[in-house]
Amino acid sequence: MGEILTFTEEHAAGLATLFFRAMRGQTRPPGELLPKYFCEILLSSPWASPEFPSLVYLQDGKIVGSLGVIPRPMEFRGKPITATTTTQFMVDPEYRRGPIATQLLRRHFQGPQEMSWTDGAADEVNGLWSASGGFTAPLYAFNWIRILRPFETARSGLDRGGKAARRFGLVSGLLARPADLLFAKLPFSMLRKPDSPLSSKPVSAEELLECIQEIGWHEPLKPAYSLSSFSWLMSEALKAPAGALRMLTVTNSEGLRCGWCVYYAKRGGAAYVLQIGVRRRDHFKDTLRALLRDAWEQGAACIKGQSIPKYLTCLTEQHCIFRHPTSATLVHSRDSDLANAVRFGDAAITRLDGECWLRFAYEKWD
Repeated sequence: MGEILTFTEEHAAGLATLFFRAMRGQTRPPGELLPKYFCEILLSSPWASPEFPSLVYLQDGKIVGSLGVIPRPMEFRGKPITATTTTQFMVDPEYRRGPIATQLLRRHFQGPQEMSWTDGAADEVNGLWSASGGFTAPLYAFNWIRILRPFETARSGLDRGGKAARRFGLVSGLLARPADLLFAKLPFSMLRKPDSPLSSKPVSAEELLECIQEIGWHEPLKPAYSLSSFSWLMSEALKAPAGALRMLTVTNSEGLRCGWCVYYAKRGGAAYVLQIGVRRRDHFKDTLRALLRDAWEQGAACIKGQSIPKYLTCLTEQHCIFRHPTSATLVHSRDSDLANAVRFGDAAITRLDGECWLRFAYEKWD
């Protein structure tokens, strides 16, 4: 008979071993870096609290299941609340037929948080959340992609294929950039360099937070940042090997800040948007175009982002292509009003508030 315990530093090595088994299909020892990172994220973040513990499941003294929990302060209709982002929801392959995953999830849902959520969940996790009282938020599960350089985008796709595809990608890489330069001169707006009447500039985390706090969010459910926690968050996001982290404020010709954006830029590859915010609804199109222009100037082949429900039409008008991945955005809340805000797309939940800035999936952890 197993037991659920609060995650502590003494569990870190066992949790890292479980990570390799459950997430990588490997049996190698974890080394020192991954256990240290688990402690840093789950025990030493600015929001860590014994009220919202991460959980491990022990069977015969061995960690065979886990649910990482990162509390995040938010605001709902002017009232401060706590939302928990779940991460590293894992069960050892030998124990997946049992009730471990369900027991971990239900224990967490009994906590005092007003909302729990996760982004990028697999199908089997989707079923577990639904069976435990959670729900899928389909409006936030759509992803969009905007092609900036079609030949570079195709070549980067080959890099993720098998050996033969990668070899062909190396050869095609010699032709991709010149072909994209040629296509950019054609009179088709989708293929030309994006432009915007607004200007953008890179800023520090402190300047970015000042902009966010000045402009604010329009949704009733929104994140709440302090300077210390936001600086820590951005310093952690900076370490993820997903590309160069770009923090931009966007202004008009009179110097008025109209919006901001945070994304990972990667020359010759895909750029990934973590967050976009705007002062007014009519600022979104030009803020997005300023983001696309910056990504182009950084050499990105394409740029990808999470759907923003109220701007789906605008994203489509800017030649963004939508797809519904197999992963899902999942939510649990005992507050029906709060739950409905997410269901109907009236929540400012972004990848910067989820788990896409975490390094678990990006690193080899050698």
